[in-house]
Amino acid sequence: MGERLKLFRFQENANLYLKSIMMSSLAQGAYGVIQGLYILSLGFDESILGTILSARMLAAAFASIPSGIISDTKGRRPVLIAGGILTTVGYTGMALSSSPLSMILFSCVVGVAQACQMTSGAPLMAETSSPEERPSLFGVNFSLSMFANMAGSLIGGFLPQQLGFMGQVTAFRVSLALFSIVTLIGVFPVYKIVEHQLHLEEGKKDPSVHVDVGDEESSALEKAKVELKGLVDVMRNRDVLILLAYSVLIGFGAGLVVPFFNVFLSGKLQVDSGVVGLILSLSQGATAIAGLIAPILANKYGKVKTVVGTQLASIPFLLLIALPPNIYLVSFALFMRSALMNMSNPVASNFSMEIVEADKRGKISSLMRISDNIARSLSAYAAGYIMSRYNYEIPYFITAVLYFLASVIYWKGFGGREEEIISKAQ
Repeated sequence: MGERLKLFRFQENANLYLKSIMMSSLAQGAYGVIQGLYILSLGFDESILGTILSARMLAAAFASIPSGIISDTKGRRPVLIAGGILTTVGYTGMALSSSPLSMILFSCVVGVAQACQMTSGAPLMAETSSPEERPSLFGVNFSLSMFANMAGSLIGGFLPQQLGFMGQVTAFRVSLALFSIVTLIGVFPVYKIVEHQLHLEEGKKDPSVHVDVGDEESSALEKAKVELKGLVDVMRNRDVLILLAYSVLIGFGAGLVVPFFNVFLSGKLQVDSGVVGLILSLSQGATAIAGLIAPILANKYGKVKTVVGTQLASIPFLLLIALPPNIYLVSFALFMRSALMNMSNPVASNFSMEIVEADKRGKISSLMRISDNIARSLSAYAAGYIMSRYNYEIPYFITAVLYFLASVIYWKGFGGREEEIISKAQ
């Protein structure tokens, strides 16, 4: 029992961050269920929904580099606080909006907020944990995020039902507004975080060191130039280009279907928001459980075989979602597709960090995040158009082809070279 409790005896900053991420993940899970259904309830079609989703992902992509630079120069805490406040503003704005233009604007705000959280969360955890406790901290963070997201999906589905006496649109709006308060509550633990930036403390101790606003701005611009040059240099690596091609194909395929699961379930199967929330929540649970199996498979068969094998195995279930209008069969297919497609994500992420030397891993992470978000942005827009003009099924068949091509590229690029790549980067 003592050993189990020890997993949660982290430094105060880490514990505060975990409290914050739990609240934001809860709201994010609900937002994922409510947003699409809310937009359609206003009378807009899937093409408008696709545009709004696309704007969020594109904003996240373009905000990733500047938010990362600000995080490195100003600290993790202010960027995380900004991310929490922007999320609250974005959710509240969506709840109060009735026009596509204003929804696109507030969706962009949410995208920028997500970039802030993505670029500062992991570095903060790494900087506030010892090497021994770091795996436990990241594991607890993943588990808390996943289960909070599951709870959010479940509540986000059933809450509008309970508020149905207000009318469908008002019920969705009130639900979004309530979860925007949840995100605001999640900001308060971050306010209590005390960062220990040694280079700043040393500067304060030395009276000869003086930093004015102009110097800081110049430093930030210089850092941006260096960062961009570093990204270009990293892209000259053949293995990195293969990884980016894989990331773009997976991102484009995912953007065609994943953001629209709630709309697909509601529109094709004619189920209410409560059932949608339940199905999405259970599929996240299936992914969490499957994620525990992935490291075992990676140790036995290797990282590349695990990634390719599980992703190829998910394709038949992806196609099965699109074919029969049966709630039980579609739910089962969705569980299996989500589990198989996503279970190897930590393995793939780990392998991507082993492709290059340690000092270039941050740039690899940035490139993959940007390429994935841009690809998802473009495909979400395309999927909205296809669904509004034709049907809900076509994007699933396109995604199946893209996932297959991505798996082939991954295998051709890294199959049989895993040990060589890892040893070269060490």
